[in-house]
Amino acid sequence: MSALRWIAASVPSIAAAIALHRWHGGRDGRAPARAPADLTAARLRKKVDRPSGGLERLERVGEEIGTTPLVVMANREPYVHERNGDGEIEVQRPAGGLVTALEPLLRQRGGTWIAYASGSADRETAKRDGTIAVPPDDPQYTLQRVFLRKEEVDRYYSGFANEALWPLCHIAHTRPVFRQADWQTYRAVNRRFARAASGEKASLIFVQDYHFALVPREIRNEAPEAVIGIFWHIPWPHAEMFAICPWKEELLDGLLGADVIGFHTDTYRRNFLDAASRFAGCEVNEAEMSITSRGHKTLLRTYPISIEWPYPAASREEGARLRERLGIGSDVHVSVGVDRADYTKGLVERLRAVETLLERNRELAGRYVHVQLAAPSRQDIGEYRDLVEEMRRETGRINARFGTRGWKPIVLNIESIAPDEVRRYYAMADSAVVTPLHDGMNLVAKEYVASCEDLRGALVLSRFAGAAAELTDALLVNPYDAVEVADAIQRAIDMPDAERASRMRALRGAVAGNTIYDWSANVLTDLTAIRNERATEWRRGELLRSRGA
Repeated sequence: MSALRWIAASVPSIAAAIALHRWHGGRDGRAPARAPADLTAARLRKKVDRPSGGLERLERVGEEIGTTPLVVMANREPYVHERNGDGEIEVQRPAGGLVTALEPLLRQRGGTWIAYASGSADRETAKRDGTIAVPPDDPQYTLQRVFLRKEEVDRYYSGFANEALWPLCHIAHTRPVFRQADWQTYRAVNRRFARAASGEKASLIFVQDYHFALVPREIRNEAPEAVIGIFWHIPWPHAEMFAICPWKEELLDGLLGADVIGFHTDTYRRNFLDAASRFAGCEVNEAEMSITSRGHKTLLRTYPISIEWPYPAASREEGARLRERLGIGSDVHVSVGVDRADYTKGLVERLRAVETLLERNRELAGRYVHVQLAAPSRQDIGEYRDLVEEMRRETGRINARFGTRGWKPIVLNIESIAPDEVRRYYAMADSAVVTPLHDGMNLVAKEYVASCEDLRGALVLSRFAGAAAELTDALLVNPYDAVEVADAIQRAIDMPDAERASRMRALRGAVAGNTIYDWSANVLTDLTAIRNERATEWRRGELLRSRGA
């Protein structure tokens, strides 16, 4: 087993639990970069037939990058230092797919992860410049922390990122809030992150998500030689929707400082192309899917994100024990929903679809239960607090209408649950209902599929989730149509075993064929190819200049 594969085996899943370790580290220097052997781009792009090939491809990408500095920028840091109730410092490992996708590469060959310092003990455990070598127990790369004041976080993150850009990009009928002060803080914070990346003198910089739309242009201005990629993890809206943003031209210009902009689906990519052609005054090449602005060409690419494979699924025996703990009989069909408590997830609409199911199928009394997990999210924003209260009211109303002394049709759990426990809920379920109103991808759908090793599951999936483009053998529904969702749940309940196995086999093949490691390998392969092309052009120019001299 290679070092990278051994490391990846220890990396948490997409919904990995927060692991706590005692902090014994000091303010050590940066982790040394590794110097792998050279590898040709042809080998790098060689097709891997085995479903687990994503990890091997990622390993080869690390070899191709060589000693070129690599920087990853994300709002969330991979290691957070917090003081516990006893005053001791603990290091927490937050859940998140980005760590799963990119940390194995940084561990393999070194580099820097730039992130907002969110921990109460982050400052005292880092060096004066905000850097710290990580992982704490075996330092292999550098974490560069950016420290923000509470007011900056409120305006940059809660304000512009999540009250303006988030609803702007999701078709969920929540009105974006555009505040000048939020925008000014967002712009200032983006400049600070860009300076941190430019200071690394990196050749490959991979920026993550809508928190940093202005960063690529800022880096381009400071470090024009850098190769910059940014991945937009949420949908990109239609041009008509995007047009309402007061700072649309600045956002587009910021993103077009990148060499590559990645999206989950072709639809989001085309939406961006349309917006850029209408509002950015740039040259668009639809055949190449590229945009030229200020003399710089940006490629638009589709990279659907995924999960690790093999997936660390819980056993059906663990699921059976969870059923018993919840008081649900073994003969009851259980559908499960696992979401953040976010208005884009269609949670109230899902509860009302369950109500419609029970209205139309009275014989399901005592034979069907929907279990909904909803982790609290962004509770400092009013719309999110209101959603939680509405979910509680609707659950109580529906249970009062249909429930009996020994049976409640809906089990609602509004709390953050450790990922190991989430996987037990997958193992308990006979089907999953994943019906966001709009979603960039939705990894829960893929996690549930990956958990069904015995092919005994069924997936009800919104057509408006990015995952629907890949998971075509799911029962695809319009989440706004309560009858259609109810009928799909009924179909999942009644589905013959042969059809259930056939659909799930196809779904699992789709997930296995495109893992989280394939995602990161695809992005970094394209960035490396651009780096190599520029190096060739530079050498050619030097040769011509020397001949001319």
